[in-house]
Amino acid sequence: MIRYNVKVNEQIYQVDLEKDVATPQDAESTESSADICFDAIKAEYDYCVTRAEKLENKVYILLAACAFVFTLLTTQIEKVGKMKLPQSGYELVGIIIYVILLIVAVIGNVGMLVRTVNLLKSVNFERLDAGLVLTEGLPDEKDTTVVRFIGRLYVQRTEKNNAILEKGYTVFNKCVDLFCVSIIVLIALAIISIFLGL
Repeated sequence: MIRYNVKVNEQIYQVDLEKDVATPQDAESTESSADICFDAIKAEYDYCVTRAEKLENKVYILLAACAFVFTLLTTQIEKVGKMKLPQSGYELVGIIIYVILLIVAVIGNVGMLVRTVNLLKSVNFERLDAGLVLTEGLPDEKDTTVVRFIGRLYVQRTEKNNAILEKGYTVFNKCVDLFCVSIIVLIALAIISIFLGL
């Protein structure tokens, strides 16, 4: 295995390449350092695109789980119609706690659904304009010049795309937190409804 250190925007990346056992040991490698640098930069851009796809898949999974929570929530809402006037102070406190928790669950679920569905909006990802290769006359330049130019563009777009993704993942994580709170509140509602005889 051959290990290279590649410096991109003052960050050093280690790239490991496996030796091809079928070629003789003394054969010269045709891959230049420019090729290795470009492959590392392109791999980071591709990873960014893959992260975007993973976020979308996670959103779909969360929305499917929300359907289950919505069913439990509607069951708890239906129980409000079966409530009778409290006969004691304990029943009154139980009903008040039940109603407060139900309001929290409804607001949490609606907020979670709205934020999760907003994550499904299309996002403007920065892409490399292939036309720049021709308009800048890159086919006539040295390989290292082309790698620097295209590599710089890829790095800039990767940074902007990662910033967009970080915002999306932050919102998604908050939605997951709301989902967990909803589950806990729904469990508490189910327990309280048992004590209230609903």
